[in-house]
Amino acid sequence: MNKILSFLKKKVHPRQRYIYAVTAGAYLGELLVYIDTEVSTYNFLSLPEMHIRKIPTEKFYLGVEQGIVDVVEKLPRKIYNTCKLQYKKNSVQSNI
Repeated sequence: MNKILSFLKKKVHPRQRYIYAVTAGAYLGELLVYIDTEVSTYNFLSLPEMHIRKIPTEKFYLGVEQGIVDVVEKLPRKIYNTCKLQYKKNSVQSNI
């Protein structure tokens, strides 16, 4: 429990190139690749369906605190860059 609290206080995550597993809730079973931050919102690419997920910062940290969101691993640069390209492609398509 202390690890989680220190994790939240530092707000180290989400970080670029990291992937997060969702273990409960509306996004159960999805893997979220962190892409960037907008005003109080984190933007992720959801795998395997390749959906864009915009999650408010408070909800992300609440998910971590409650064990709903887990850090999986840091992705290799090549894979992360592919995810970023897919995110950008999805962003352009959704604005049409």
